[in-house]
Amino acid sequence: MKWAVRILHIVLVPLMGFAGFFKLLSSAETIREIYTDPLQLIGYSVGFIYAIGFFELLAAIGLIVGLWRAAIGYASLGVIFIILLGAVGSSLIAGLYAEAVSPFIVMLLTALVFLGNRYVSNHSRRSAGLSRQ
Repeated sequence: MKWAVRILHIVLVPLMGFAGFFKLLSSAETIREIYTDPLQLIGYSVGFIYAIGFFELLAAIGLIVGLWRAAIGYASLGVIFIILLGAVGSSLIAGLYAEAVSPFIVMLLTALVFLGNRYVSNHSRRSAGLSRQ
């Protein structure tokens, strides 16, 4: 179980890292074409999309650090979950149902990694407590 959770944890790093890099390195015109124009109903600005990209990249770095520091990993997973929840909600509000599938799947993966890490962490603490007695 521990290694399966670790592998899924590591899979999230490039997913979020590339998403953040893409947003940060894209021109304002590209951001408008891909994100703000389709979501015109909601009214996201280009600056907001750049901020989302920054937080995605920061969360990807946090996931890497989270392999050694659990609290940072949990915080990063929480940030990713909130970003993806917003992406799913925005897509659904704008009527872009097909575009909501991808962030929804990654959001489920994020929740699975979070719960898996909690399970592994709690299970290893119990095992350590039993071996000391």
